[in-house]
Amino acid sequence: MRTIEKYLTFDIGGTDIKYAVLDKEGNFLQKGSYPSNRFDGSAILQSIIDRALQTEGLTGIALSVPGFVDQKTGYIEVGGAIGDFNRFNIKEYLEEQLNISVSAENDVNCVALGEKWKGNAQNEADFLCMTIGTGIGGAIFIDNKLYRGSSNMAGEFGYMITQGLQNNLAGKCTLSYTGSIYGLRERFAKYKGVKVETVSGFDVFDACEQGDPRARHEVTSFYNSLAIAVYNLLFMFNPKKLFIGGAVSERKELISELTWRIQSMGSYGKESALERCGLKNDAGLLGALYHHFQACASKI
Repeated sequence: MRTIEKYLTFDIGGTDIKYAVLDKEGNFLQKGSYPSNRFDGSAILQSIIDRALQTEGLTGIALSVPGFVDQKTGYIEVGGAIGDFNRFNIKEYLEEQLNISVSAENDVNCVALGEKWKGNAQNEADFLCMTIGTGIGGAIFIDNKLYRGSSNMAGEFGYMITQGLQNNLAGKCTLSYTGSIYGLRERFAKYKGVKVETVSGFDVFDACEQGDPRARHEVTSFYNSLAIAVYNLLFMFNPKKLFIGGAVSERKELISELTWRIQSMGSYGKESALERCGLKNDAGLLGALYHHFQACASKI
């Protein structure tokens, strides 16, 4: 009887951690998710260890993590949504704890790799990915290869400032605030005088659709910031496709809302450039595994 190679993959986000057990061909044998405590890196690491110990016959562990990641060593310079991961080698730590091969790659790079392997980018040599969630992430594919930059920071679209500086506070002016779901929730919650934890992105969009003027203002600002960013990216990289992922990408109006705004800016009429990621929530998990195979192959 042939032994099936099993890989445990994690897609670590600021809100949830998705996980899966996959075979070598990328078929899902098991998958699920659980809330992540973005302010407790130790708890996140322990959850990975616990899940690995509960899974028999593992060949390796593949991680999709936020921030600036050295995909060769597993060292995270900046942990993005997970502050405890700053200046931390997650690959080294987990390999010591579990005595199994571990790989780590930036989360949106994993989305791009997943789309390239089994998603909508299989036939694309030059494309971009943008994920919209707790923050904004990005990935760049040029000539069939990920472009990571000189220090693994390429593709961090969320650091763009799309609507100028307000009071010289860059943090509140970046796309990761003005064009993210978390920023949308925070601004609306502040207006309502409630805690951000009590407001979801769905709540804001629902309020907008019900005619709430403040919600309409915030949703409009959200779309405007994203459209400006996408407009800039289309001219900077001239990709054939820009794939958009994250839960909000499932909203039917997202592509049309961005497209008409971009076209209204003039000079760019390439409507077909924008497309949803095809793998949805599975993209990061599959991309992490695809990177794991590449990382293992480079050691041979």
